[in-house]
Amino acid sequence: MKPLFLIALLLLGLAGCSTLKGTPQTASGRAGERPKLSRSEASQRLSSALQELEQGRQAAAMAILEEIVAGSSVRGVTDEALFRLGVLKLLNGEKDGSAASIRYLERLRREYGDSVWTVQAKPLLAYLYAVADMNAQNRNLKANNSSLSKENKELRSSIKRLKSLEVQMERNAR
Repeated sequence: MKPLFLIALLLLGLAGCSTLKGTPQTASGRAGERPKLSRSEASQRLSSALQELEQGRQAAAMAILEEIVAGSSVRGVTDEALFRLGVLKLLNGEKDGSAASIRYLERLRREYGDSVWTVQAKPLLAYLYAVADMNAQNRNLKANNSSLSKENKELRSSIKRLKSLEVQMERNAR
């Protein structure tokens, strides 16, 4: 009986705020502020997110992790959630996944500079910046390539016209 009660209590705790719709509000009722999470609530949510990951449900895990990082800052929980969310955004294959990942990892670096998760995030963040820089260079090179191709086409057309003019001038000279 006791284990069943604990499981039911755990499920109710996990489903609690996630079923509410609208703008999150704090106890004071003001919208836009981070909801207050106790350390134990935040730890429970992180544990449930890790369980979702173990079971291969990345979308569910990301939703829980996003709740955690949207909530009040809890050292040891929010920093891990930011790191894991940054990695999951990369793995998710979203079009703008690296930009979202950079945002989460930058927030981790800014707010939790001395965290072990920040230390792990630094090389990943450097890599993501390098990839973003290469993507920007690639876009610039494609634009340059396009304009050079257009210019080449125009030059070929001009060369053809000059050749035909040269042929006409030779005919007229005879």
